[in-house]
Amino acid sequence: MFLEMVARKRSEKIREASPGLETQLTMDDSGLRCALQVLENGELVRLEFIESSLTAGKQTHFPDYIEVARGIGSLAIMFPEAKFSRDLASSIYQSILKEARQGTDRQISFLGFVYDDKGNVKKVD
Repeated sequence: MFLEMVARKRSEKIREASPGLETQLTMDDSGLRCALQVLENGELVRLEFIESSLTAGKQTHFPDYIEVARGIGSLAIMFPEAKFSRDLASSIYQSILKEARQGTDRQISFLGFVYDDKGNVKKVD
């Protein structure tokens, strides 16, 4: 499945950058979105959502992002580049981050990405 390929490539990049981190992939029941758990010594340190073209940008998923950001303190979201330009994705990511920071004093780490049709992940500023 395509999302699994994106997750595998992202996992490789995470391990290259931080060899002490592990990743585990979880697919949702629909198979249209997945989450990459980033673990350090068995503890969850970040959750990375990989959205398909059918789920990316859907406001119904925003509460999931906000809950993870506030609960774990570290979140990443990936949208397909074919549907969301980096600028559009960045705008959506900024609004999610702004909402997540409201009502909490917790420091929140946020990473935003888009991925191409070959599964290559690109950072969004």
